[in-house]
Amino acid sequence: MAINAFSSYAVYLSNLNGFKNLQGSLNELTQQLASGKKSLSLVNYGSSGQSLLGLRADAVKRQSYIDTTNAASTDVKSYDTIFTQMEKMAADMFQAFTSPNSDPPTKQVNTVQFSGDLGDTGDIYKLSVDGTLFTYVTNGTEGSFDEIAGNIANQINSHLPALKVTAKANGDQLILTGTEPGPLFQVTTSVTDISGGKANTMASTLTTTGKISPIIAQVGGNLTTLQTLLNQQVNGRYLFGGVSSSALSPVVDLTRLPDPTGSKNAASTATTQQLAAGTIVQQMRVTANDLGALQSETFTVNGNNFTVNGPLTAQEVASQVATYYGALPALTGVVNFTDVDATGFTMTAVTPGTAFTTSLTGTDPTPSAITTVQPNVPIGGNQVDVATFTGPIGTIGEEFSVTITDPPSHTAPVTITYRTTGDETGIDDVVNGLIAKIAATQPPFSVTTANLGGGKLQLTNATAFTTTSSVENTASVKTTQRTVVPVAQQELVGFPDLKGDNGDIYDITFTAPVAGPFTVTTNSYDTEADIAAKFVSQINAAGIGITAAVKDGKLLLKADTPGTPFTYTATLATDVGQPSLAPTTKTLVANIPAGATPQTDKVTLSGPVGRIGDVYEITVNGRTVRYTTDGSEPDMDAIAINLAAQINAANPPMAATALPGPVGSGQVVITGTTGGVALDTEAAVARPQVVGDPNPTDYNVHQAAGDSDRAWDQAQVTIADQLTINYTFSANAPAIQKMIMSLRIAQSAVVDPDTYQTKMTQAQSLMKDALNGIRALHSSNTVNDTLMSATTLAHQTQISVTTDSTDKIEGVDKNEVAAKIQAAQTQLEAVFSVVGTTGRLSLVNFLT
Repeated sequence: MAINAFSSYAVYLSNLNGFKNLQGSLNELTQQLASGKKSLSLVNYGSSGQSLLGLRADAVKRQSYIDTTNAASTDVKSYDTIFTQMEKMAADMFQAFTSPNSDPPTKQVNTVQFSGDLGDTGDIYKLSVDGTLFTYVTNGTEGSFDEIAGNIANQINSHLPALKVTAKANGDQLILTGTEPGPLFQVTTSVTDISGGKANTMASTLTTTGKISPIIAQVGGNLTTLQTLLNQQVNGRYLFGGVSSSALSPVVDLTRLPDPTGSKNAASTATTQQLAAGTIVQQMRVTANDLGALQSETFTVNGNNFTVNGPLTAQEVASQVATYYGALPALTGVVNFTDVDATGFTMTAVTPGTAFTTSLTGTDPTPSAITTVQPNVPIGGNQVDVATFTGPIGTIGEEFSVTITDPPSHTAPVTITYRTTGDETGIDDVVNGLIAKIAATQPPFSVTTANLGGGKLQLTNATAFTTTSSVENTASVKTTQRTVVPVAQQELVGFPDLKGDNGDIYDITFTAPVAGPFTVTTNSYDTEADIAAKFVSQINAAGIGITAAVKDGKLLLKADTPGTPFTYTATLATDVGQPSLAPTTKTLVANIPAGATPQTDKVTLSGPVGRIGDVYEITVNGRTVRYTTDGSEPDMDAIAINLAAQINAANPPMAATALPGPVGSGQVVITGTTGGVALDTEAAVARPQVVGDPNPTDYNVHQAAGDSDRAWDQAQVTIADQLTINYTFSANAPAIQKMIMSLRIAQSAVVDPDTYQTKMTQAQSLMKDALNGIRALHSSNTVNDTLMSATTLAHQTQISVTTDSTDKIEGVDKNEVAAKIQAAQTQLEAVFSVVGTTGRLSLVNFLT
């Protein structure tokens, strides 16, 4: 066999290396055809590799922005739907709050008219209100139907359980008014006259139809709808829950929140047993009433009776009874009788813990009344206080609190608060909740607690302590020392039995102040009123501090200055012709001088502290001081101290001075600067209608510190380089707060005709602000939606540009690559053929 070019081993090796290179080239071309890229390794791109790396990173980053934006866009679209609904709701309710003003809810009013002739004994007057029967049997001493109406009114108003109606006597009428709007009660009447007696009638007429507000269902329905909207979820997250991770719906049942215009629940605290060093004394107030002719009243104090007989004014009843008992030896050092004025008097025990008894009987249909100002508190080895909570249950977020100061355990007041969940089955659940929190307080209280039932929380301790209780934040006023307000003296002078003589002369002479005599000479045609009128012009012209007028045909004399008495005489100085009677005089109202002791009012502030923006106000005789909390107040004492300081610093000075009460009392003790000057003291607490971050709204489930802060926060999303937006919204947003508050006030207004207009005006204003605020939130969400759509489009566009750029750097022409592969395969097949031929050579030839 001939020796050819492949007979050399070196040549073989050379062809084998070419084979390998050709195979590598074929592999690279195959990868290019499959991927469409020149190379998978940046090294093969040379100087373009770094550019390619940057382009790829930019595309990945922009795609990440797109993915994040798309995820957030679901929320944004949901917000758009919800805000559209809320906007419509706000607009509809604003219109609804405006339209029904001409048709507010009304209370049913029935007028019971009495008529006939009084004087019989045994006539029976019957009045039935929804099946509850009230009766009055005449005793023959009634002076007017007003007394019968007043007696029945007292029976109705004091009935237990309370009826849905209040009653008020108005002359010969009895006015029955429903306690709620709408038709509430049925009335029937009858009179059974004694045989042979005078005829009397008693008839009821519906004078005002009770009506339900036309928007009551709309208000309640929108509160429920709004709650549903604010508790919407997307992808397992509450849209309006802030950034809280809680699985709880952020908004509670809005229809069960407390009435923002004033709680329907109440709290009071009383000491029921005091220590030996205690100072609490029993005190009763007698409110006197006029006694008619033939009527009498018998008062009993510690078994000592005293009877007054009419006709007497209320002032005369009070004066006679107080004077008698004040001088009675059996009561000296036992009971003091003070504050005697035109309306009644006060009875006060001398010794703390020592009780006295008092009662009243009589024939007056509308008798004087004895009320308890301070019950007797017995002395014992422990102080015992009882906090009493009353009112409906089922409200969510109502705050019941007890403030305790029990030195040395707690020298400063500590407030324990229980916030209702709405799941309470009775008011005793609230008491148990407070007891549990008292027991858990550190350092522990020295007082022991017990649930007495009926909403009564008992606190007991062997040493003195102070307790106050409250529902929400309250400010109450109690007059602890009355002042005797001066009363202007009034006299009535009559000129009876005129004979028609010309020349009778009547004189009126004042001895204090000294004035007169004032003289009137009669004509034959003068009436009693004519003579009185002639005196009126003379006396008033004299300017002596006494004003004269004609009253019931007689001459009325009234002191211009209450508390300044006057004395006078009225005589028939000359009597010509037929004998005439001397003038008659009667004291209608006795002079009462101003009391030396000024009035003292005690304002008690109670409730939890730590809130921001609560406004505490005290008004004395029209002058107001106020304090707005900043959240740093440690207790109610701090607020009381500030208010007291403002009263004392007022310029011009107020009609009173003020001192903070004992430590832990939360009290401002206000004392008039002048005896005889009544104080008209009012106190109030106003919570802000809108709270700020991080304070919890009362409708948000997130109440704890920190958790409430997160409920305010808005989630952020970065949608482009240096572009991060807040894309979520909180249920606490001020606009939403105003919308909810508006509906809650309206919810209160539609069942309260007495203050309907005032409340509805507030609701209108809040809803108008809410509508504008919701529109702003909706606009902000629309901006987010637009911005996210625009940036997404920009990213997509840039990714396309980047893709084109990378294609230019790493892209290949697949047709060209396919041709190269074909050529490489042809070459490879040729190599395979040569290698095959070489394989058939002899070893000698191969090695030659």
